[in-house]
Amino acid sequence: MSINLIELNGLFNVFGFLFGLVAVVVLYGIIKRTIDAVRQGFLFVLFAMIAFLAFEVLQIFEVFQIISQTIFANVFGVVFVLLLVAGLWKLRSLIQGLSDFGQAFVLTSENKHQDKLVSLLRGLKGVCYVTLKDPYKKTADFLDMYGIDSSSIQFIDASGEKCDAENCIEIKNNPDDIKTTLDRVLKEKDIRSVIIDDVADVKDVQKFELPKFVQDASSLIKTNEAQGFFIGKMENLDKETINDIGMLVDKVLGEEK
Repeated sequence: MSINLIELNGLFNVFGFLFGLVAVVVLYGIIKRTIDAVRQGFLFVLFAMIAFLAFEVLQIFEVFQIISQTIFANVFGVVFVLLLVAGLWKLRSLIQGLSDFGQAFVLTSENKHQDKLVSLLRGLKGVCYVTLKDPYKKTADFLDMYGIDSSSIQFIDASGEKCDAENCIEIKNNPDDIKTTLDRVLKEKDIRSVIIDDVADVKDVQKFELPKFVQDASSLIKTNEAQGFFIGKMENLDKETINDIGMLVDKVLGEEK
């Protein structure tokens, strides 16, 4: 009877090892395709599963008496639990404040605008950047200076200046042209995130119409299964407009007025 129990226990350990092996392969594939901000959480889970594999291997060796009983199996078991909890906690904190294809209003000040932009772009991939005031060349040079590869970003330039680059599209600065071009780019290219910088620089709209523009652009971006970031400088927006825009997006990031 004891031999049967040992064999059954060994089979469970083998099944656990195979499960862990598949989980490691799947997690590695996920990590390669996620943005930096999410990758860290999955890395914790990946390392947890590697510890789980080591735990199961030692258990199998012990059950079939390939090696004598050792404390290392328990150590790997504890490491597995700790890393799994850390990874799930990290992923939970990222997901908690942002829904699928969530739209965010990024509020900043003039003197912190560049730092906020760099911080935001470092965590994103597949970006479409809509610049409404600064021309493409100035924006691209600024990003390259901070180590962000501007050639990997799709630009939509509504500044009124020529942009002589393959990854830049010139448009007129008005709501219709912005939304039409953005919709076309989202449908034609692999865009995961859209940055509109900044909403106060949209022409041909009154201040009270800005929330409506953000709402329309947000719906368009979400429909195309992308994440939108609408940058707003506090110096250019009044409190009422900030509050109205804040109610139309999934999350408000940054400073408060």
